[in-house]
Amino acid sequence: MILTDFLKRVPLFSELNDDELKNLEQKAEVLCFPRDAFICKEGQQADTMFIIKSGIVQIFCDDGAGGKKILTHLKLGEYFGEMALLTAGPRTASVVALAETEVIRLKKADFDELLKTHNGVCISIIKTLCNRLSKTNIGGAQIKSHNVFAIMGPDTSSGKSLFARNLALAMSHALKEDVLLYDPNLRDDRVARMLSVKDRSRIIDELVSRERIADISKYVVKSPCGLLTILPQENGITDCRLKEFHTYALMSTVMENYKYIVVDSSSMFTKVTKEIVQNCNKIIYLISSKNVSVAGLMDYFDKTRREWNVSPDKVVFGINHNTNVTTEEGVITDKDRSRTSFEIPFIPEFKGVRDPHPDGSLTVQANPEHVFSKICDKVANEVLYDQKIGLAIPTFAGDVAKSNYVERWIESGLQEFAVDIKGVTLSDTVLRNEKPFKIIFGCTSKWQLNEQVVKVVDFANRFKKEFDVKNVYLTLNGEESVI
Repeated sequence: MILTDFLKRVPLFSELNDDELKNLEQKAEVLCFPRDAFICKEGQQADTMFIIKSGIVQIFCDDGAGGKKILTHLKLGEYFGEMALLTAGPRTASVVALAETEVIRLKKADFDELLKTHNGVCISIIKTLCNRLSKTNIGGAQIKSHNVFAIMGPDTSSGKSLFARNLALAMSHALKEDVLLYDPNLRDDRVARMLSVKDRSRIIDELVSRERIADISKYVVKSPCGLLTILPQENGITDCRLKEFHTYALMSTVMENYKYIVVDSSSMFTKVTKEIVQNCNKIIYLISSKNVSVAGLMDYFDKTRREWNVSPDKVVFGINHNTNVTTEEGVITDKDRSRTSFEIPFIPEFKGVRDPHPDGSLTVQANPEHVFSKICDKVANEVLYDQKIGLAIPTFAGDVAKSNYVERWIESGLQEFAVDIKGVTLSDTVLRNEKPFKIIFGCTSKWQLNEQVVKVVDFANRFKKEFDVKNVYLTLNGEESVI
């Protein structure tokens, strides 16, 4: 493939014309690195940046304790090394090839010329740097990982609190780890009551006097169903001293101390809501079917999240049918349904119930066969494991002996991937460069993605060596890269 044709498809160079691309090609140098080879090392003085032409790399830095902190992985068309060129300092991370990898090397002088003459390249570089810095703390202390899932609704009758409790429990079961169900309104003890937690605390008193909780764990209890929750303030309904900045400070403390958090968030678009939305993994926006315009509410939330610079892939829309009277429901079109991920059917036993049920069945649905439990399980898995990963390998159709051997490898790969990747399946035969391939694919979480990519690429490297093939294809969220 002509290098100019490749550079044309790299987003960083999308604004360059053909003559400028040809000029860039003359200055660029293509290098090939074997598996496990270092392309650059942390602390080295930098004079070049790199664009990945094929393969995949892992980026990591020293964690300060003798180990390494994996920052990310990059694949076809992505680039690295630009930060050190901009700062004129040493490299802040190391880069190693996870498979045989080709990179295009661009020298500092040529990189500087591009920045001076093309605003589009500057903007692309700035966006990339901002995105990377928002996700990592390069060279700094390790920050405790947190994964926040915000349940929101346009009004108090959407059923979001009931859904939040059951979704949190479904997540706890899927993760086999503790999940904290958190209502930022500590004056309201409804979440605690619904979880059969009777204790109350003086948490607002401490927030007001210190503006930050010294030890949040003393206010966190495990409910009978297994969920963690924060004890509300004694006489919380009448306590008006809690200010917005107190709630913001408490949310920050919660994120620093707990790994998995489900927030039963306000239906009001406040500064605290904005902070939660901007720092969460997913927003599940639940709309009652009684609303006049489901589409209008989705449009309004989309407008709000754009103003807050929140990516659309963070948002999951759902519809709750909280009536069985057709004339009481708003119009829901096929177009509306194409924007939603799930619908909760009308469940008579839930109608009008806002207080705890004696056996707890309306607080947390304990029956796994109940329709509500199944929906919550489905949504929990979709929002937790939303990263699509796959590996396309050749089948050697026409060569019986080789084809049979590949089938055994595929079976081994399915079993190997299924240990940590969810919903592993095998595709029908697909064509790559007019040759038949099959794709092993499944889903994983964002916080496990780097680890799973390493495992999949390791399997790919073993397959390539065994069958002496040049290319297999890694797919990540619909994007394909040659390794």
